[in-house]
Amino acid sequence: MPDEHLRDQAALARLERYATLMDARFRVPGTRIRIGLDPIIGLLPGIGDVLGLALSLYVVVEAIRLGVSKRVLFKMLRNVALEALVGVVPVLGDVFDIAFKANLRNAAMLKTYIEDRLQPTPVRTPRRWQQWIVLVAFAALILVLLLALRQLFAPVWQGVFG
Repeated sequence: MPDEHLRDQAALARLERYATLMDARFRVPGTRIRIGLDPIIGLLPGIGDVLGLALSLYVVVEAIRLGVSKRVLFKMLRNVALEALVGVVPVLGDVFDIAFKANLRNAAMLKTYIEDRLQPTPVRTPRRWQQWIVLVAFAALILVLLLALRQLFAPVWQGVFG
């Protein structure tokens, strides 16, 4: 139990640093607005949103490794999907990405889950293979939706960045 506790604490510290880097590392001068690498990467035409999605899924993969419940996993995937789907819309997506901060939300959910797990209550061992299947299927669905939205917004995208 102490080894597991130390492992969880180290993972949480690492994931909180990662989430801060991705969502809130830099402050926009003269404002209270904080941004990270995620909205900056999202500005890259064509690949930015897909790369941002892949980087956001890192926190979800770590959560699976730490054995989060299906309920928490789906909430985390919902956050990533929402940010990815809205992120495809030019300009609006970038503003949403700055405001929503899916990585920080997911790191906070993971922290709460780990803290609750450390309470003396029986915990059922998760079936990791089922969670991986759900994650891969969800990531594939998001990728298909992103590609479809990209095709839908291609004329707008070309008008803005063309």
